[in-house]
Amino acid sequence: MNCSKKLHHLLLASAMVLGTNGFAQAQDITNIEQFSLYHPSISGSYLAGRGAFEDRQNDLAASYFMDALEADWGNIALLDRAFVALVSAGRVEEAEMVAKQLLSVEPQNELARITVGVVALKERRYASALKTLEGMSKDSLFGITGNVIWSWAVTDVKNGQVGVENLEPISQPGFKNFLVFQSALMADLSGDLKLAEALYDQAYEADPFVFRIVEAYARFLGNQGKFDAALDIIKRYNDRGLTHVNIETLTEMLAQKKRPGRMANNVQQGAAETLRGLSSALSREQASDISILMMRLAGFLHPKSDLITFSIADLMERADRFEVANAHYAKVGRDSPLHGEALVRTAENLQEIGDVDEAIRKLSNLANTMPDNLTAVIALGDALRRDKRYEEAAKAYDLALEMTGGERTIDWHLYYVRGIAHERDGAWEKAEQDFLQALELNPDQPQVLNYLGYSWVDQEMQLERALEMIEKAVALRPEDGYIVDSLGWAYYRLERFEEAVETLERAARLSPSDPTINDHLGDAYWQVDRKREARYQWSIALELTTEDDEELAEEIRKKLKGDFSTLKRVADLSN
Repeated sequence: MNCSKKLHHLLLASAMVLGTNGFAQAQDITNIEQFSLYHPSISGSYLAGRGAFEDRQNDLAASYFMDALEADWGNIALLDRAFVALVSAGRVEEAEMVAKQLLSVEPQNELARITVGVVALKERRYASALKTLEGMSKDSLFGITGNVIWSWAVTDVKNGQVGVENLEPISQPGFKNFLVFQSALMADLSGDLKLAEALYDQAYEADPFVFRIVEAYARFLGNQGKFDAALDIIKRYNDRGLTHVNIETLTEMLAQKKRPGRMANNVQQGAAETLRGLSSALSREQASDISILMMRLAGFLHPKSDLITFSIADLMERADRFEVANAHYAKVGRDSPLHGEALVRTAENLQEIGDVDEAIRKLSNLANTMPDNLTAVIALGDALRRDKRYEEAAKAYDLALEMTGGERTIDWHLYYVRGIAHERDGAWEKAEQDFLQALELNPDQPQVLNYLGYSWVDQEMQLERALEMIEKAVALRPEDGYIVDSLGWAYYRLERFEEAVETLERAARLSPSDPTINDHLGDAYWQVDRKREARYQWSIALELTTEDDEELAEEIRKKLKGDFSTLKRVADLSN
């Protein structure tokens, strides 16, 4: 496990310790019933605020909690709720006022101390920031975060070496390389180039494929006139099949031998990168409350950062707050490398909220007006495919592959999605060719192994080879219910019914809400003469079907009525 993954898992564990909402709960509001006896509006505002916060309507939640707080400024739980909601809504200056009140009754609240310290740092009140953040824990998530921000503050007051020395004693697993990277940024800003280079090199060797580390190190080398070395750093990143618009823009500058400038030009930007990096690590799988909160603090410190603005939008998108996400994407500057991707994500979000035609129209316009925007072309193909316009989708993917050349490792995905479009459009030979080409570029890609293997199984083609592919996919993704289902169905087609039952039962446990998996399990039960369980499983599958599964639903209804003509027949192994 590399350092980034260790940090991510530690942050997740910290979030669990801090509470299910991702922040430290001061206490339950045990007196809310007493409040409602004398102030009926208090409980109403509190409950409305809680509901809004759970729905990630953070701005509305903050307003409700503030209404409730007006009646009792000494209530720790209400203070905590209002404070967190305000920060999560980006109302950081208001949150600071509540944080100070919270600290008056709960002086060890680390998140409140960080917020007060961040506001002081933003306003260049460095002595106040240092005093607020002094002596924070070096063991907890927020304590370590406070220590890094303290180090940024002292870097402006004294020098980067003092900030680096403050971080050296922190030994919490998972944070080591993150802290080395932060120390490199501090040394770079303070002009200690020898220390900065050593720290950048250490961070890079530990995590050579984290785009922000790659970007910062390449910038540092470019600023020293070491353009070839900087480009070598980026080439290693690209050779791994990785890409990022910031890296692409930086590559152009370095190729022209232009000095790109530091990643952090002042301590405010440096501390913003600290908070952005922690938020990004924590949100790798989901947009947690802590990740949103930290990104909001980052945005407060560095409001002109398009990367942070884009990241806030991304978090809102992951929280299904698509309209809020689009409002933030609209703030990404036209001259930003992220502008094109922001436009694409805006269109994709329109599709998420049901405006499919407008989403496709916007993406078509983007593909025409920004012919070099590969992201727009791929997104157009994806939107058309989701709208079941498979032939048009395949043509969009054709264009994307023309743009890339189709030979990069990362191009496996374009062949894969074009293969899906061809397969859904009934052009199996084209689809099969695309899937095989995807595997040429990435032989261990479980999605492709599974899709091609399952397609062969479902068509009763190359069953033994298909089984090998699916077994490999399962080994790579053992907890993926859909891939395990493919293995069970391969066993079924090969008349290995007992193995099919065992495997499909496991798939149903992993993905209990999928109608196809439950239908497959019913078929397998029937073949081993477990007829009652088969009918029960088919009933479950039927209940799980939606309007998009009407063909499957009709097959299930026939089986439940005793018509087994649609029961998937077993392969004729003599062929």
